[in-house]
Amino acid sequence: MNALLYRLLLWLAFPLVLYKAAKRCRKAEQTRDEQTPSIPHCLSARFGFNPTPFKQNGIWVHAVSVGETRSIFPLLKSLKETYPELPITLTSGSTQGAIQALKFAPVELQHQMIPYDYPFAVNRFLNQVQPKLVIMIETEIWPNLYQACANRNIPLILANARLKNKSFQAYLKYGGSLVKNALNQTHLIAAQFEQDKNNLEALGTDTAKIKVLGNLKFDIEVPNDLVEKAKYWRWESQAEQRFIWVAASTHKHEEELMLQAHQALLKHQPDALLILVPRHTDRFAEVAQLLEPSTAAIRSKNETVTESTQVYLADTIGELMLWFQVSNVSFIGGSLVNFGGHNILEPAALKKPVLSGQYHKNLQALYDSFKQDDAVIISNDAEELGQQLIALAENESQRNEAAEKAYECFKKQTGALQRLMDEVHQVLR
Repeated sequence: MNALLYRLLLWLAFPLVLYKAAKRCRKAEQTRDEQTPSIPHCLSARFGFNPTPFKQNGIWVHAVSVGETRSIFPLLKSLKETYPELPITLTSGSTQGAIQALKFAPVELQHQMIPYDYPFAVNRFLNQVQPKLVIMIETEIWPNLYQACANRNIPLILANARLKNKSFQAYLKYGGSLVKNALNQTHLIAAQFEQDKNNLEALGTDTAKIKVLGNLKFDIEVPNDLVEKAKYWRWESQAEQRFIWVAASTHKHEEELMLQAHQALLKHQPDALLILVPRHTDRFAEVAQLLEPSTAAIRSKNETVTESTQVYLADTIGELMLWFQVSNVSFIGGSLVNFGGHNILEPAALKKPVLSGQYHKNLQALYDSFKQDDAVIISNDAEELGQQLIALAENESQRNEAAEKAYECFKKQTGALQRLMDEVHQVLR
């Protein structure tokens, strides 16, 4: 594909893009509660119309969704500490990512939804912000945006870059000169793994532009009060001696599999507790319908965990690290159904045994590094997951060994943040 065809297709898709954007913004507003911030100018900002005056000549960081947004909080802190005089602008590609940013960002920043890749929208936003540096997180390839930055001599870093196999094959087949030119308009591409570097080179990226700096998600900051909060929750829930496992970031049809595995566990550990954390907030009510009210408690309703509680639905946002810390074992969802997996690093950083399903193509290089060190336990189905949970519940030494392996694998791959900051310093200097 070339730039002319790309722009033509963008304009043909404009009515659909507008409809989808309006639908997402409307849904985010309708489903939010009083603790969830509203997203200012959610729709108009996607087309470059934001009446908010921006501080200029700073650093613009873009993160797509929830996982990417949470992963860059240490980066945002480091940027603010290193360059306190520079304003930070953060854009989001999804409404859920925007909510994470608005609610939990660790530093003062200016935020909006990223404008879609229409030249008029991109240029209007750049006129407003006039950044010294743009940092795009993971592989966000926006050809018109990259071109606009190149035209204005604004250095652009593609940080934490990775290419899922599906995306790589699609770019290879359809991207052509459009993707190649966009990638070569970057100042630097900071790849996560060697395989990502190889894939980027196969797309025509100049080798000199690519450095393997590691995965920013390995540089996790654990809140100082997390251990105390987890201890208090267990004490308050009278669950200090119970075996607790968390099923995090689960998807449609996966919760049923979690409940099946939990039923198998209960036959051996009658007081075991499952903390269930669905991936998407708009599915919380749907998941609640799967639970037996007499043996379930729901976080958003402030229901207390009692001796008879078998499942705790953690239907809130921003508390996932707490549930990992509370648990004895952590299962990462999106992997027992064919979605492709989610981030396994947070439980590993907290020294918890990490379990996952067999579908993890979205994070293949990360999973490969863990599988190589026997640091993740893979389940092929709900029955196998149940047996693995029983073994871990009944054997503390096995549990501790699995936790240690996960932590050591996580620990040896840290340092990506400092390496990225060194590159940022070279640009801004």
